[in-house]
Amino acid sequence: MKSNSHIIKDNIFRIIILSDTHSYLSPMISNLINEDDYVIHAGDILDHEILTNIKVMSRQLYAVNGNNDDYNELNDVEIITTSIGNIVVTHGHKHYPDYHDSLRRAYPDALIIIYGHTHHHTLDMTKKPYVVNPGAAGKTRTQGGASCIILSNSYDGFNLELKKFNHCQ
Repeated sequence: MKSNSHIIKDNIFRIIILSDTHSYLSPMISNLINEDDYVIHAGDILDHEILTNIKVMSRQLYAVNGNNDDYNELNDVEIITTSIGNIVVTHGHKHYPDYHDSLRRAYPDALIIIYGHTHHHTLDMTKKPYVVNPGAAGKTRTQGGASCIILSNSYDGFNLELKKFNHCQ
C-alpha cells in the first residue's frame, strides 16, 4: 500500500473534504473552493480533469486512489500533519464491513480519519480518532444531493461542518 506524508504549517486553515465524484464534481461544491483552501479528495475520482481543476482553484490538493481509480501519481493513503494533529486520508474500501472500528485500529494516532467509498456522509466524533466521510460530491448515489465537509481551524479550535446540497439546487 502506497502512502505519503505532508505538512500544513498554517495555524489557521480551511480544508474542503470531498469524495466519490465519479467523473463529476457538483458545481455547488466546486463553488465553495477558493484559492486559500486546501482540498482533500478521498478517492473514486474517475476523471483526471477533476484533479486538474481543483489544483487550479485551491492552494493545495491531497487525493488518494479509490477502488475505481488507478492514478500512478496518487497513493492509497495520505497523512497530513497539521497544528491540530494528523489527518489520515484513505478511500476506505479495504476496511469493510466495520469501517470505523477498522480505520481506528489502523490509524490510532490520527486526530481525524477521512474515508469515502460508501457514499454516506458521516461525522463520527464519539471518540478519537474522529472518523468522517463526506459522502458523494458528484451525482452518483448521493443520498439526495452532493455533499462535502469543511474543516476549519482557527485560534478558537477546529470545526467540522457537513454541507449537503439538494438535487434541486
